[in-house]
Amino acid sequence: MKQRIPAYLVAGAIAAVLLFWIFGRIDGFLSARDSLITEASQAQLALHPALLRWRAKLAAAEQHNQQLAITAHGLANELRAALARGTRIDTVQVLVEIARQDSTSFAQCSVALLSCQQRASSAEHEADSLATRLEAQLRVKPKRCWVAIGAGVAAGQGTALGATFGVSCGLMRIPLLP
Repeated sequence: MKQRIPAYLVAGAIAAVLLFWIFGRIDGFLSARDSLITEASQAQLALHPALLRWRAKLAAAEQHNQQLAITAHGLANELRAALARGTRIDTVQVLVEIARQDSTSFAQCSVALLSCQQRASSAEHEADSLATRLEAQLRVKPKRCWVAIGAGVAAGQGTALGATFGVSCGLMRIPLLP
C-alpha cells in the first residue's frame, strides 16, 4: 500500500495539471469576447479627454467667430445709421462698405455655425458609441474557473482524515447571486 502512494500522488498531480490546463482553455475561450469588449471600452474611455479638448477648441473658435460677426454687423449698422442721418454723403462707398461688413458678418456666422454643428455631431457620435459600448459591456459576465482544496476529519464508525480537490468553472451566472 505504501508503495502505491507515490504513484497516486504523481497521477493526482498529472490529473490536476491537465484539469488546470483544460479549464484554463475553457475559461480563455469563454472570456475572449468579453476581454475584447472590455478593451474596446477602455480604449474609448482613453479617447474621451482628447475629444473634450477638441470640442473645447471648436467652442473657442465658435465664440471668436461669433464675436467677429457681431463686430462686423455692428459696423454695418453704424454705417446704415450714418447714411440715414446724412452724416455720410459718400453713398456709394458707404453702401460698398456696408455690403462688405454684411458679407464678413455672414461668413463669420457660417464658420461659427459649422463649428457648432461639428461639436454637436461629435458629442452625439460619442454618446451613441458610449451607449453601444455600455450595452455590450453589460453583457460581459464573470466566467472564471477556480480550484477548491479542502481537508477535514470524517466521523462515523471511526475517524479518518479526508482531503478534497475540486475544479469548477462558472459557465453561467445565476440571477440574484453575486
